[in-house]
Order: sequence, then C-alpha cells, then structure tokens
Amino acid sequence: MIQRVLIRSGIALLYSQGFNPHPRLSLPLPKSVGLESEDELFYAQIESNESLDSELYKNLSSQMPAGFVLTNLAIHNGRVSFRPVEVEYLIQMSESEIRDVSVVADKLNGLIAAGEKIITERTVDGIGNTKTMDVGQFLKAIETTRQGIKVVSIITGRGTVRPDEIIKLLGLGAERLGISMIRKKVGWQMY
Repeated sequence: MIQRVLIRSGIALLYSQGFNPHPRLSLPLPKSVGLESEDELFYAQIESNESLDSELYKNLSSQMPAGFVLTNLAIHNGRVSFRPVEVEYLIQMSESEIRDVSVVADKLNGLIAAGEKIITERTVDGIGNTKTMDVGQFLKAIETTRQGIKVVSIITGRGTVRPDEIIKLLGLGAERLGISMIRKKVGWQMY
C-alpha cells in the first residue's frame, strides 16, 4: 500500500539496481499479521531535489486509502536509520474481562517492578520447536485502563516480547491478537 501511495503521488523515488528494480522503501518495525496499528513508520529514498512543503504532504495524504492518515513527514539529507526502542499495545476488553485479567496484570506488573524473570516458551521455527525465554526484561509496564489492558514493552538488540506472548502471559486466547489488540504507539531512535 505504501509503495502504491508513493508512486501515485509522483515522488521521485530511488530504485534498486538489477533486473527487477524496486523502490528503496523500509518498514523498520513490521507488525504481526492481523495486528491493528495506529503508529507506523516507513521511509523511502528519494531524489535529492525533492523539498519538504505542504504540497508534497497534501499530495501524499490525498493518495492514502480510507482509514490511513499521514501524520508527519520529514526529509533528511543523507542516510538515516530508525530503531524502535519501545512499543505500547492496548488489548481492548469489556469491563468484566478487565476485572478478570487485572489480577494477572497486577501480578505481572509486580514481577516487572521487582526485576523478576517472567519465563515463557517461544516457538522458534515452523515445526514447533520452542525455547525458554525470559520476557520480563522486555516488559516495562502493564496497566489496567478503561478500554482494556495497556502493555509497554522495550525493544533491545537482544530482542523483545512478541504480541502473542503478551496475550499468553495474560491468560487470554490466541484469537485476541487479531480481534482486539492494537499497537498504539512506537518510540523511535534515529541515528
């Protein structure tokens, strides 16, 4: 979708070399299939004569499909990279579900605050092999809100906690991932 928006907007994109050239685009933090997101970052390499102005922003925004909103646009000279450092998820729930899950969320939050290990089994390949993983090091906070459970996780060079693992830790069914879990916000580091 992003590639089509950029091409339709007429931006002078840079392309890869070779038999099948592709626009030089990147999604630094792709989301899981079925996971809704309200905060995505993409970047594209463009020709240096493009300038940041309201016309470029309006042109890109006009090409976005319904439900997608361009919130910010920046042009950088030279190469830049973005690294995600923090992600906030919301698992939407009814009031009765929140009451049931808040006990588990409070217990997990206590473990996080105490720096305790939170162990889970992580599937590592397509045939079902697993490994034991301490995801407590990647959890920053779990909070009960009026809409559901908010989880803030940290992303490091060693990894992060996966959305399906968050669902599992809270004792919820796997169907929650595609039904009611939303990636609300991502914190980025630019270098």
